[in-house]
Amino acid sequence: MMYVLAVLALLLTVTPYVNCQNACSNSFDGACLIEMRSLYASSSAFWFGTRYQTDCPPGKVSPLCRNTTPSRKSLLSRIMGENATDTSGLGFVPNVTYHITLPADGSVRTFNGCGRIAEVPLDRSQKFGVDPLGNSIYTPYDLSEEPEVTWPAEESALYTVMMFDPAPFYMHALYVNVPGGRLKDGDTILPYFGPRNPVDRNNPYVWLVFRQTRSLDPSLVPNNRIPVYVEDLVRQLGLLTQSYGLSVVMTSTDEWAAVFIRSVNFLNRCPVYYGQWLTSYIQERGGISSLPEPLDLSVSIEVTFTAPAITYKSCGIVYDRSPVNVTLDYRNMDLLRSVEVRISPQINLVTQVFEDTSFRDKQYTLMMLDMSPELGKTKQNPIIHWMIVNIQGVTREEVYSWQMPRASSLNQLYLFALFEQKNPISTASARTYGESNCPSLGKSGCSFRAADFIRDNNLTLVGLRHLRVMPDTYQQYMAYAVTKISTMEEACWGRAETAEKCPTA
Repeated sequence: MMYVLAVLALLLTVTPYVNCQNACSNSFDGACLIEMRSLYASSSAFWFGTRYQTDCPPGKVSPLCRNTTPSRKSLLSRIMGENATDTSGLGFVPNVTYHITLPADGSVRTFNGCGRIAEVPLDRSQKFGVDPLGNSIYTPYDLSEEPEVTWPAEESALYTVMMFDPAPFYMHALYVNVPGGRLKDGDTILPYFGPRNPVDRNNPYVWLVFRQTRSLDPSLVPNNRIPVYVEDLVRQLGLLTQSYGLSVVMTSTDEWAAVFIRSVNFLNRCPVYYGQWLTSYIQERGGISSLPEPLDLSVSIEVTFTAPAITYKSCGIVYDRSPVNVTLDYRNMDLLRSVEVRISPQINLVTQVFEDTSFRDKQYTLMMLDMSPELGKTKQNPIIHWMIVNIQGVTREEVYSWQMPRASSLNQLYLFALFEQKNPISTASARTYGESNCPSLGKSGCSFRAADFIRDNNLTLVGLRHLRVMPDTYQQYMAYAVTKISTMEEACWGRAETAEKCPTA
């Protein structure tokens, strides 16, 4: 794991090479082809071109600097070989048209994002053609469905069609024996797998169309996705390079791509999107004064609750609950019951780059706070439920032991908050920021001056995790039978089994 690098806030974008109107805006004719050949051979148009040496000097480590072959500076060299210089083989520009499928019920598109359900309103035409010289930058989610691809075909000819990411040499789609001038029929070697741009940087993806010299045996066509060198594939399949087609689709990144990239343990950009969502969510509820805005996060907090099976009697009824083993991470948005969060959780911290070890050299503070009392107010009065300081590797010091959340509604704002420390923190000093009755939770909870503690110890917020807890019968049981913060009548008020029975006669 590695603490997120500040350089990720910087954007490495493609060098502007077009205006709104260009030679390919209206038709893919001769003028368009001339400009495409120029772009094809340009060594400065894309992030891996000549500016890469400036943005990523030797020794600089960053996800933005991942480039296995920095000597290949143009699309031409990354597709046809490092020493390729002849662009005359580029004979046409395929027409690539994407469709966006909307929910049948007319609702907004959604997908499982980074610890939340992300809504994606349609902000472009539902059907759009790609202008390879245009200034449109597409999100991976909008390119998730296989497009229509057409091209000027020779009679009775068969074609190989591919979608390729020239940055990591990744094959996103590969089809052979495609008849005519439309991506239809033929043999699918690698089904369409849309762009998954992992970093906040514009990146080109290319559609390539080659005429075949013969029908190909699909079982003999390589089906690996990475690394793939197109020049080797062209030679192995005997594809013609006298007149082939190329179109360019420029993409940014988005939360949809981040979820996939996180799932394969390549890069974790989920804190960025999670922080954006939490910022909006908290602002909509009036804001909180103890935490900065916007929430610029760089670490994912994964929370795992485990507990054995339990039997308890609440308000006159006996309940048997199964063992608990649930992890809240970028994939999990569950609403938990109080009985499931009764024991302190295990915490796993996931930084942006998995393999870097500098994260272990830093110290951190973790708090679990109920921020509900502070929403929409200027006074700092969150309730502390757990606090650990001087976290470094496997060492840590507990200030306040775990206090089970007792939610009064589904809107309770429980947050696990992770801060980077500059210096060690005394546990005794930390306790002076809480009320004298801490850590026991009374009827009004245990307030903690979080804003003062954060400021006085020069802490930097790096991670958050929203914990959603619903009131349940175990919470009632704990209130009157264990903590005795209420009577049984108060805790069970309104329950049918405790209500006075109506007369029957």
